[in-house]
Amino acid sequence: MAKETGETHCLFPDSGGYFRRIELSAFRRASTFLVLPLYSASRSLSMRFHRVALLIATSVTLSGALQAQFSVFGAGTQIPVSGDGGDLVVDNDGLAVYDTSMPGLYASSTVTVPEVVFSVDSVRIDGFEHSWAGDLQATLVDPSGVEHLLFLRPGYLNSSGFGTSGNFLPGSYTFVESGGSDLPASSNGLDILPGTYNQTFSSGGAPWASGTNGISNTPLTWISGPAGLWELRIYDWGNGDSGLISGWTLNGNSYVETSGSGFCFGDGTGPACPCGATGAPGEGCMTTSGSGAVLAGSGDGVIGNDSFALFVTGGPANKPGIFFQGGNQIANLVGDGILCSISDKRYPVNALDANGETTRSNFSAFAAPGQTLNYQYWFRDTENSCGGGFNFTGGWTLTWQ
Repeated sequence: MAKETGETHCLFPDSGGYFRRIELSAFRRASTFLVLPLYSASRSLSMRFHRVALLIATSVTLSGALQAQFSVFGAGTQIPVSGDGGDLVVDNDGLAVYDTSMPGLYASSTVTVPEVVFSVDSVRIDGFEHSWAGDLQATLVDPSGVEHLLFLRPGYLNSSGFGTSGNFLPGSYTFVESGGSDLPASSNGLDILPGTYNQTFSSGGAPWASGTNGISNTPLTWISGPAGLWELRIYDWGNGDSGLISGWTLNGNSYVETSGSGFCFGDGTGPACPCGATGAPGEGCMTTSGSGAVLAGSGDGVIGNDSFALFVTGGPANKPGIFFQGGNQIANLVGDGILCSISDKRYPVNALDANGETTRSNFSAFAAPGQTLNYQYWFRDTENSCGGGFNFTGGWTLTWQ
């Protein structure tokens, strides 16, 4: 049974019985999307829809995926008591370069991202501490085995040095592509404080040649990969020093599946909206919010899973409204919008919040396998100059399994 929170998010179960949280913000739908599986909530995931504004053809089939942010949390682990040092050579300038052998010992912790990842925002390492920070190198490994460099031996200048002797002091360290502080580029012996640091491909004197030992210099926002296990690795190039992490978080961007498809829009692809109040592509007719309201579905459409939910964005703030369903599709001008289906089931009131958003689940109780149902959201909009006093989103159609 799904839970409705009455706020700008809802909780509903996946097939494993875990509840996932969906938070809402304005979004748009494109004419073609990848069709991907839903997130599992077996790990703590927070997802926020983003606006997707793409051109939509005159004949529109809207199904597939919405862009979403995720955060997944991994377990803590010990960093090896002593690394084996790896192999080093010296180039013609006297700088250390890294040979084809990595330290044999490294810390490893994994997280599961059940969606295709198209970019990474940050990697946060919690409870991170280690004596002699210049020993350490950290990487992120995607499910296909591609390894990406996060940071490299702070202050390591040449093959006769050891990197900065300062410590990673206990705390949380967040690594971002840019906008943070730089790790020490010299062997100054100063401790490194918890905070936000830039991803780095150089230790100060020993730049990492991308591809060395299979580790690539990929900016975080360029990192992508399939669904599956993502791994944080921390290598210890020195010996005699140790450390640990209490956990870590991978923050990035992925996709949330949409079930079904949109139809009957107020964007000029069907009947002209009353008073010429045409919405943008994929929207209903224009409302007093300054845009047309948008309806989209999420979940697998399998009755036994009860994971299907509908989301509304772009409506006027704090207005009452209802979801309804019908077995037919029409496109009739009614009120200030377009009625897309004759209702044979109305659901209890779901008011729009201060952002003009709302959501509802528990539709499967009123559907049968193989049945195609059409959904729409009706809402009050009494300040609209067109005078109808109410409006609609576009329609959403789903064939239940």
